[in-house]
Amino acid sequence: MNYRIFLVAIALVSQLAHAQTNDKPKLVVGIVLDQMRAEYLYRFQDNYSENGFKRLMNDGFNVKNMHYNYVPTYTGPGHASIYTGTTPANHGIVANDWYSRKKGRTVYCAEDETVFLTDGSGVSKKEVSSYSRSPRNLKSQTITDELKLATSGRSKVVGISLKDRGAILPAGHMADYAFWYHSETGKFITSNYYTEKLPAWLEQFNARQLADSLLNLTWETIRPIQDYKNSGADKAVMEKVFKGRKDATFPYNLKKIRKKNGNFGLMSQVPFGNTLLTQMTKATIEGEKLGSHDDTDFLTISYSSTDYVGHGFGIRSKELEDTYVRMDGELSELLNFLDDSVGKGNYLLFLSADHAGSDNPVFLEKSRLTGKFIDTKGIKDSLNMGLAKLFGQADYIAHFSVPHIYFNDVDTPKEEILKAAASILKSLDGVKEVYVPSLHSSRNLDIDAFFRKSVNKMNSGDLLLHLDQGRMPTRTEGTTHGTAYNDDTHVPMLWYGWHVPKGSSVAKHTIDQITPTLSFLLDLPLPDTSSDQPIEEIFEGK
Repeated sequence: MNYRIFLVAIALVSQLAHAQTNDKPKLVVGIVLDQMRAEYLYRFQDNYSENGFKRLMNDGFNVKNMHYNYVPTYTGPGHASIYTGTTPANHGIVANDWYSRKKGRTVYCAEDETVFLTDGSGVSKKEVSSYSRSPRNLKSQTITDELKLATSGRSKVVGISLKDRGAILPAGHMADYAFWYHSETGKFITSNYYTEKLPAWLEQFNARQLADSLLNLTWETIRPIQDYKNSGADKAVMEKVFKGRKDATFPYNLKKIRKKNGNFGLMSQVPFGNTLLTQMTKATIEGEKLGSHDDTDFLTISYSSTDYVGHGFGIRSKELEDTYVRMDGELSELLNFLDDSVGKGNYLLFLSADHAGSDNPVFLEKSRLTGKFIDTKGIKDSLNMGLAKLFGQADYIAHFSVPHIYFNDVDTPKEEILKAAASILKSLDGVKEVYVPSLHSSRNLDIDAFFRKSVNKMNSGDLLLHLDQGRMPTRTEGTTHGTAYNDDTHVPMLWYGWHVPKGSSVAKHTIDQITPTLSFLLDLPLPDTSSDQPIEEIFEGK
């Protein structure tokens, strides 16, 4: 009898210990699918399994009306906004690249001239290169920084992506590591901002040469092509034609075309880039023992091939539908792995996107919808000529990349230049609205809410453009993004796992609410410039 009482007592202590350790998730997994429109959850769902997107939607919480609330909707600003809980006005990542008045050139959002490439051979020669990367340009703290601070550095934080900015910006300033894909070698690398030497587990992963194996495959539809009923014809206008090919139709023999298309650089442009990242995710969790520590760990994952395929083939292409059906499989594999390695109920996962994507004007016009390409060079030339007529010949425009226009200092006062420039631009076809931060801070137009959150005093242009609906800078293939319209702002927002109720909401939410939601779920301080408005529906009943 006493032995039975002893066994019951042991069981109760075990249950109490489990309850205490389950008071916080063992691992937070943040997933960003680059260029994912919210509607892909539904348009392609007939070909999804039950264990990928559908598992997250059916067993988690689906925030159906999640939007970006600034422009431009690009990769750098998107990742920064998700993890800082604020917008470019505060975190400073106003685009992927912007013009630096101090340096007199464009700068890249993750560039850092003080750090150098770290690969399998150690730290490269002290030469600034396209691999000199860090989060130094990010001016706000991230939720991952707050986790590090709250645990005195005990929590592990790692960011991974094919794109450097997709790994670096989410992981924050205090991350243990950020790893990204090296398009010249097919390996994952970092910079000496994080480490002087790759960890042994990553050396072993790179030695498997998975990128090389994947690029020797043939990309054909994972399901019968006739099942892809929610995309256009396989052969369509404005689709990317790889070098060595005559058209953009399945199948694609990657082994045959890889060398003509950048060799390892081709990896990101096909869905197997997402396959590579899933395997990297599993290796990272095992190598860093994420989810096995006393404190919560955080892994940020950004899948990039979805973006490259969208840019190359467009949002109605068979290639894109196949990419998302394959992405569903990647999620299924990842969720099963997390169940086995971390345990069901022990991890908190969220999935969103850094921006969505628009139909290209060729498709819109063919469909009898509003759409037209705009000539950005023509806009720049018209603006220069207009200003020259008013104030005389001068080099007025320092840099122009929609939506930002930067002006040089000339003899005419800047205020007069800006007023005249706004008037000229408003008269041009395709320009819907012009915002001049120094002149329009007191306006109350709806679009101003976007602009005010977009403008960073140090990094933004002197003037921002808002183009008409359906307008896009001229391009020859696929599509792009960047506007304040629903096409580019409406993204998925799925929550799953630890303490997440089943359900959905159609209430309007904005991307800067992800971080405060995490703050309150994890009982972490809000980052200094973060929104203080969480997604309240996640907490109902708690």
